[in-house]
Amino acid sequence: SSGINAEYGGHLNEDPKLLVSGEYSTDDTQGTAHVAMSPDGRIVAIATTNNISLYNSDTAEQIDTLIGIHSDSITRLEFSDTGKYIFTCGKDKTVRVWLSRAGMRRDVELWAESLKSATNPSHKERLKTQIAETTARLAELAALC
Repeated sequence: SSGINAEYGGHLNEDPKLLVSGEYSTDDTQGTAHVAMSPDGRIVAIATTNNISLYNSDTAEQIDTLIGIHSDSITRLEFSDTGKYIFTCGKDKTVRVWLSRAGMRRDVELWAESLKSATNPSHKERLKTQIAETTARLAELAALC
């Protein structure tokens, strides 16, 4: 039978194919890491020790880092359904919710690209508003750090 195996998207009896491979650095002597991909597939988050590094999944460029976000190692890492938030749990017995600045920056980039080809005036105005509001919010967040 030549059905589709939904677990990895290949055909049955076909070996899985490695799409991307890379290295990450960590201070964790155990070498453990937790990986999560945003629901839209644009951002990959890697948690090591009590830090998170966020990468653009298209370019593998590191686009954000959250350092020392738990007092002990991160034990779980997930994106919200929208990719707007990142949830972490730690050995310090805390659950934390983080606003994904990397996701916000990627949204601004995509809206700017859409604006170039938009022809409907109301759509253009909505994109401009979204870009302005999100850029202002990113500036506010940067001022807090």
